[in-house]
Amino acid sequence: MSVKAEILDGLGSGRSANVTEQNAVLVSVLPQTSKGIPPDDLASLRQLREFFVDSSGSSSQIVDGSTTPVEFKVGAAASITKWITGFRLIIQGQNTDLSTQDFRRYSQSAAGLSNGVDIEAYQSGVTTVITGAGAVTDMGQFLRYSDDFTNIIAAISANVDYLHFDFKFDQPVVLAEGSADAVIIRINDDLTSSLSAADSAQFAIARGYQESV
Repeated sequence: MSVKAEILDGLGSGRSANVTEQNAVLVSVLPQTSKGIPPDDLASLRQLREFFVDSSGSSSQIVDGSTTPVEFKVGAAASITKWITGFRLIIQGQNTDLSTQDFRRYSQSAAGLSNGVDIEAYQSGVTTVITGAGAVTDMGQFLRYSDDFTNIIAAISANVDYLHFDFKFDQPVVLAEGSADAVIIRINDDLTSSLSAADSAQFAIARGYQESV
C-alpha cells in the first residue's frame, strides 16, 4: 500500500514541489547570499591563477629536456584543494604564424620536435593524457587539444610572434589537498634551440579556484 506525500512551501503560500520525469525534485539555483554564512566559509573559495613551474620554481619552459625530460607542474598543496578548470600556454617566437606552413614547425625547429611536449593530469595514482594522440611535436598539433587560440604576428618584435592556446576542461581537474596530484607539461626536447631568438618565451598559467580545507 502506497502513501501519497506532497512537499509544500513551509511559509503558507500553498506552492508545492515539482518532480521531473526521472523522479527527481525539480529545483533552481538561487543567487548566492552571505546571510547566515560564517565569514570563514564565505572566504574558503578563492580564485586561482598559477604558473606551471619546474622543480627549481622556474616557469620558463625554454629548457633542454632532450636527455632528461623537464616537468612543469601545478601541484596539490597542504590545506588547499585546487580545482583546475583550464590553462593557457603562451609561446613567443619566430616562425609561429599558424596561417602559413609555420603550422608544421616548432618555431625555429623547421622539422618540428623529435620527442615533443606531453600534457597530463595525475590524480589519485591515475594519469590522464590530455594530448591524447601522443606528444605535440609542432605548433599546429596544439590545435588538436586546445579549445581556442590567439596568434598575433610580429607582436613582440619585427620577427617574433605571439601565440597562446587555451585548454578548457569539461570537468575541473581536482588536486586533492596534501596529495601528489598535479597537472603536468613535460618538455622532452631542447627548446633552447627551438626558441633561441631574442624575446622568445614559453610558459603556462593554470586557472580555476581553490578551496581551503
